Amino acid sequence: MTVEPRALHAPPNAAALIESLRALGYHLPDAIADLVDNCVTAGARSVSVEYNADRGTGWVAVVDDGRGMTEDQLHRAMHLGVDGPLAARPRGDLGRFGLGLKTASFSQARRLTVLTRTDAGTTAARTWDLGFVAERGDWYVLDSLDDEALRIAEQLGMASPGTMVLWRDLDRCGHGSQLTDGMARVRDHLAAVFGRFLRDGRLRLAVGGQRVRGWDPFLTAHPATQDLGSALVEGGLSTAGVTPYVLPHPSRLTNVETLAATGASGWNSHQGFYVYRNNRLLTLGGWLGLAGLRRTPQCQLARIAVEVTSDDDHYWQVDIRKARVSPPPVLRDRLREIAVLTRTRSEQVFRHRGTSVVPSSRRDSGALTFVWQQRSRRGQIGYQINRDHPVVAAALAAQEKAAVEVALRLVEEALPVSLIATEVSAAPDRAAQAPLDGAGQDEVAALFRAAVAALPHEPHSRQAVVAALRSTEPFNRFPEALDRALDAEGAAGAH
Repeated sequence: MTVEPRALHAPPNAAALIESLRALGYHLPDAIADLVDNCVTAGARSVSVEYNADRGTGWVAVVDDGRGMTEDQLHRAMHLGVDGPLAARPRGDLGRFGLGLKTASFSQARRLTVLTRTDAGTTAARTWDLGFVAERGDWYVLDSLDDEALRIAEQLGMASPGTMVLWRDLDRCGHGSQLTDGMARVRDHLAAVFGRFLRDGRLRLAVGGQRVRGWDPFLTAHPATQDLGSALVEGGLSTAGVTPYVLPHPSRLTNVETLAATGASGWNSHQGFYVYRNNRLLTLGGWLGLAGLRRTPQCQLARIAVEVTSDDDHYWQVDIRKARVSPPPVLRDRLREIAVLTRTRSEQVFRHRGTSVVPSSRRDSGALTFVWQQRSRRGQIGYQINRDHPVVAAALAAQEKAAVEVALRLVEEALPVSLIATEVSAAPDRAAQAPLDGAGQDEVAALFRAAVAALPHEPHSRQAVVAALRSTEPFNRFPEALDRALDAEGAAGAH
């Protein structure tokens, strides 16, 4: 005789489960980004991240000007697992599991308060206090706003429709300089994650009173960036839009452009795929675990944009933090083909220093002149100094031409190519990405003045060579310093 199984109620231990949820792996930037997702979904145009780093009384607040929530909506939003991953979501909704507000907050603080106001003038507040949950042993949320939370809301100007998410009892994100440094990382992270929203004016973000500018990892406005064309990659029920880019060689960038392209983690770390979900960035580089692909210095200019929607979450295995994805097996081979092509183009840029692989329609009107040229001798790669470089040519035109030529050959033959290659492979992020990398404007101006001093003194020839020198490596990246140096030389000549 078959016995029907009994259905036994097995609710989780509230305090134990919440403590476990705190260990999902959120870093402070991930947690703040998860809160900003909710702001964007609520129609916010302006979001501010504010904080107090004082030990013991510190707090973090995210304030938006979105549509706010009614009492019932807020109470529902404070439940764990509301609108899970299988729920239908409106287009553009950045949510995923219905956990982000709570898990992101619990990962950093033991007390979460939400205060929200609607256009209709209704106000609602709820507080998760992990100490209170442990004391009661059940899922109890407080429905009152304490005096401290009210004071902070008033301090932040919460008088109009919108929502404030407030963290207190900060036991994970620290205080003092630790929290301040963490907020600097938050600023960089938000600039990348919400870069498209920030650049097209849909969103205004500030952290600690400092406006966040949207980051474009592809330098799409630079004339030397190679856009290799968009493609729709399809397989099974999954589709993705893919656009590969190859950034300009660092020697073709100004200091400001180099800093913009570097990103928070450096050139080498940011090569690879950038997966966007509803225009919100999920991955900041990396090769998605595709077979045989790893980070190399020669591939650091290869960056590939991938476009997916929330309908693809299951296929791309988007995690709770929205910080990690895995491409569907049916798309992996095609994505790898695109990656190999883009990496090859990046290697070509490094091999030719950006002068031969940029499409003719996108090249600058003036060609760059480089100090070093690659050569092959007896099957081995070596480098020689370009005798047509204006400074080198001027030195060779002097009376001591033979001595200068001997010095140049000595430098060329003694260049430790093998040692450089070994060191760069072992620590790519420590290698200088371009001549005068990290040099100050004054240092560059002084070097430029010294180079100009060695040029011919005949006015017409001197003017022509100075103009050429401005477009040569490494001075092409420092136009402001060169202007100051020439102004100083002109003023000295006038006297």
